[in-house]
Amino acid sequence: MALPFLGLVGAIIQVAFQIWAAQNFDRSVQNGVRTVLTGEFQLANAGKTDAATLLSNLRAQVCGSASANVVTVFDCRKVRIEVATASAFANATPVQPLDTGAGTWSTSFGTNYACAKPGTIIVVTAAVPIPTFFNLLGLATRQFTSGDDNGASLLTSTAVLRTEPYQVTGAGAC
Repeated sequence: MALPFLGLVGAIIQVAFQIWAAQNFDRSVQNGVRTVLTGEFQLANAGKTDAATLLSNLRAQVCGSASANVVTVFDCRKVRIEVATASAFANATPVQPLDTGAGTWSTSFGTNYACAKPGTIIVVTAAVPIPTFFNLLGLATRQFTSGDDNGASLLTSTAVLRTEPYQVTGAGAC
């Protein structure tokens, strides 16, 4: 009699944690992407062309600085971000972060950064694995089935936006 009750409590805790983590991750991504929207990120990284460096800097914007009071329920070191451009909002499709066949990260996800010039439509996709504590009652929440994140769930957040017409000075923002 106690086992079904404990299973139900575990499922409620898991679902509640995932909802909380998803909201927390979305808020963090939106706060970080706002700097791209306004051009602040591009101007602060003017002259940098290395995608890994730019994505690392954007991840720092999403997670907040070490002195910031941003509480996150996800591991910022595992956040992967992809920035792509689109010719129109109708053509803006997010990149899939998970290789479902292999049960691990898509090999190219988190390696591309397309410069967001003034007035450009961009698609920012961020993803992070979170732990799955209870996988009871048939909850199919585990999406990573191999690799370092085996048994974890995947949180994704996508922002599609047109950058503001920010002022470009000197050599430009990209």
